[in-house]
Amino acid sequence: PGEVYFTSCGTEGDNWAIQAAVEFNRRRGKHIITTALEHSAVLEPIRRLEHQGYEVTCLQPDRTGHISVDDVTAALRPDTVLVSMMLVNNELGTLLPVAETAKAIRESGCPALLHCDAVQGFLKVPFTPKALGVDFLAVSGHKIHGPKGVGALYVHQKFLSRNPDTQAHKIKALLVGGGQEGKLRSGTEATAQIAGLAAAATLGKATLEADRTHMAQMKEYALTQLKAALPELEVISAG
Repeated sequence: PGEVYFTSCGTEGDNWAIQAAVEFNRRRGKHIITTALEHSAVLEPIRRLEHQGYEVTCLQPDRTGHISVDDVTAALRPDTVLVSMMLVNNELGTLLPVAETAKAIRESGCPALLHCDAVQGFLKVPFTPKALGVDFLAVSGHKIHGPKGVGALYVHQKFLSRNPDTQAHKIKALLVGGGQEGKLRSGTEATAQIAGLAAAATLGKATLEADRTHMAQMKEYALTQLKAALPELEVISAG
């Protein structure tokens, strides 16, 4: 619980994570790696950083919509301070190699922090932030049938003070003021939306396997019908 901070949406969580990461690594370099598949909530703040002097490597997908971890490894440099990679693409459904990227970063020895936009993957593919090896991970309520206006950001405990009253966190607060959210995001919490997010997450976790089975069946049915109607159709899996 101490690593979860409530936000207003996935966009806020993504922006906060990106800013926190480059601020934390501000003395280590100005190189960022991301992918061309990312949501605008990631690409736009990174584009703003590029205008401020950061160098950005934007990895391109192959013809199946996938990003290769080898391309990530090749792009890593001693001055890479952030890698931002989504878990599931919101248009193609492509699964990106987040866990493999975390391993590549560790093995490279570069100081890069890893941020993951998991908005589309949350309660659709099984994961935990620990298993992925990420430093920051953003989710959103309305993508899992929760209310609009609420999301959450996972922040790895290594950035957090054991005593939040001291304000000794290693990352900067998103908002300062009354000290809500462990002094990292001040402002009165949207209690009703947070409760709705919790309810949606509880229900979604309880039906996760059944939902995944249903989605697989729907996909198979759709492909069967498309192939029957369009015999020349080429199907490229995004899984």
